[in-house]
Amino acid sequence: MPAPLVLLLALSASPGLLLTETRPVFGSLAAVTVPAGDRARARVAVEAAFAQLDRVDWAMNEWRSDSPLSLLNAAAGRGWVTLPADLCGVLSTALDGARRTGGLFDPTWAALSDLWRFDGTGTVPSPEALRARCPLVGYGGLELRPAPGGGCAARLVRAGMRVGLGGIAKGHALDAAARALRALGFRDFLLQAGGDLYAAGRRAGGPWRVSVSDPRSPGRAIAALDVSDEAFSTTADTEHAFEEGGRRLHHVIDPRTCAPATASRSVTVLARNAVDAEIVGKAAFVAGGREALEIARAFGAAILVVDGEGEAWASPEIEARLRPAAPAPP
Repeated sequence: MPAPLVLLLALSASPGLLLTETRPVFGSLAAVTVPAGDRARARVAVEAAFAQLDRVDWAMNEWRSDSPLSLLNAAAGRGWVTLPADLCGVLSTALDGARRTGGLFDPTWAALSDLWRFDGTGTVPSPEALRARCPLVGYGGLELRPAPGGGCAARLVRAGMRVGLGGIAKGHALDAAARALRALGFRDFLLQAGGDLYAAGRRAGGPWRVSVSDPRSPGRAIAALDVSDEAFSTTADTEHAFEEGGRRLHHVIDPRTCAPATASRSVTVLARNAVDAEIVGKAAFVAGGREALEIARAFGAAILVVDGEGEAWASPEIEARLRPAAPAPP
């Protein structure tokens, strides 16, 4: 294997063959790309896809005080909250992912979100603050039960607990948008939200292609990978991060230590759907190395990991598909 690798998104196509629209969603940018042979039909598709993204963003954004997820967080330690079916489904999936990864993926990490900040104002929390807050992290404290008429009731059993779905909501939204586009008869499209992507079919003239780059030199593509009818997710320590005392501190929290994970520099996942890609990516990043490969295998996913020492670990399925990168433009 080459030295440190991470997959970054790249899209190219002949002008006029594709319609791409980018809008702010989930606190970053999302993009929808569809064939543009029939412009009016393409516009309907773009709106349908963004309607799904916006719906998930409203229900599952813990930073919006009026979202159903925020209502659950505000009621922590005080009882049950009735939630809409879509959010219930994601919470159930998140709990299943937590169980399957032994808690390496844990939606209750967000009890730490005001201690670890990566918005340019971040500092290292004191050991005392972490010791006080860490007991609030634990997916066993999130409980669900069916509610009459659909949806569910949910509760966080301890005051101060908090659910954050940033590690799964974008994937759920991409999967929902993909279903909406297929219902409209589209078989070729590309959906992206931050570092998460779902590629369906083919782009005009060839496959959808992502580029492979060194995580310590993000602009340098060293390989390429074609994707079709699969999800792609990258988790890296290069974004939402700061350095202090010679350490790189980033947004992927290890639920066992309540501090930024140290086992990996980057993880890239190819999976059947975007939700699985996100769960595997976060858990594998925390695990690192050979354990990360085992997590991916259990989900039927393929993975490329660069561990904390810069050593690359790859599933055979990804390694066999790597191709030379296109030369950089002059």
